[in-house]
Amino acid sequence: MIKSKITVMLMTFVAVALVVVLGCGKKEEKAPAEKTEVVEEAQKEVSKPSAEMNDDIYVEITAYMYYLPDKYSKKYGELWQTKAVAIEEYTAEPEKLYKKYGTTADAYSNYEEQLKENVKHYTKLKERVNKRAEELSKAEK
Repeated sequence: MIKSKITVMLMTFVAVALVVVLGCGKKEEKAPAEKTEVVEEAQKEVSKPSAEMNDDIYVEITAYMYYLPDKYSKKYGELWQTKAVAIEEYTAEPEKLYKKYGTTADAYSNYEEQLKENVKHYTKLKERVNKRAEELSKAEK
């Protein structure tokens, strides 16, 4: 008798849990057209080119970031990644660059994402970045 009551209670619990988990046929609410338009506008604003960034600033910042491991290797030796002072300096470098060029990490990232939409232009910029990184490395010697 007790076993059957426990079994019935467990079965009821499982049934209720399944109904809750599966949503018991609950229909999804559709977002009003107004809200959808607002979201789309906000997304468009994010993808607009940043006034803080341009191709030249992108090339300089990216080239310097490419050059940084070489710089720290020359300054601290091949195992510079194991030295706390070097790591501390290295991780502060990007923020210094953003400040130097009057931009932010977010603006840089957003600009890079926008650049990737035009593969041909992005590829040309990456060639400029590589050339500039080489110049930085040679100037250090």
